[in-house]
This record gives sequence, structure tokens and C-alpha cells, in this order.
Amino acid sequence: MVQLLGLVGLLVGCGSHSKESDAEPQPAEHNAELALEVENHGWSDIVISLVRGTAVERLGMVGGLKSETFVFPYRKLGVGTDVRLRAYPIGGPSAFTSENLLVQPGQWVKWTLESDLTRSFLAVY
Repeated sequence: MVQLLGLVGLLVGCGSHSKESDAEPQPAEHNAELALEVENHGWSDIVISLVRGTAVERLGMVGGLKSETFVFPYRKLGVGTDVRLRAYPIGGPSAFTSENLLVQPGQWVKWTLESDLTRSFLAVY
């Protein structure tokens, strides 16, 4: 009888597990945030957008001669798509689009916008 109870206890102990152990572990980059610091050296206020493929998402605005930091989820960059930043000067002639962004989770981006937007530069840290 004691052996039977021991066997039942062993089976119950081995068979029980929590739902959390079955869940897929979430990769750290899924919840990571990306910081984008934009420094505007021009006089015009500029609207900053994230361009992913053909989709354009407005991140915010940077005033003339000011800096702003935008924080958004890393997952907005998507997988396997071209991701760029776009600067559209309010009242200006045309928008300027950066080169492709290649960023890893934990890094941050600084985009320095010059008064002539074609001379702007992008750095990843």
C-alpha cells in the first residue's frame, strides 16, 4: 500500500507543471524601445516621420534650433523592410529622407539636421 501511494505521488509530481513553463520566452528585443534624438540646426520647424516600406508614421515635430527625443517600440522597425527617417520642413520646399536605418535593440539614433537638409547626418550608438 505504501508503495502504491509513493508511486501515485511520484506520477502526480511529474505530471504537474505550470502554464508559464509552456509559454514561449519573449525575446528581449520584442519589448525594447528605440530612442531617436533629433537636433535641428535650421530655423524651420520640422516634422519627423518613420518610413517603413510605403508606410509613413509621424513621430513628432522638432522646433527650429531645438532638439527633441522620440522613443518608440523597437518592433516598429519591422523585419526585412527598408526603414528610413523623413524630415519635412513646415513651409519648406520638400522633404528629406535619410538612408536606411540599421539598428539593434539597445542602440539609439542621433539625427542632426542642418539648415540645408541634404547635409544632415545620422549616427547610431
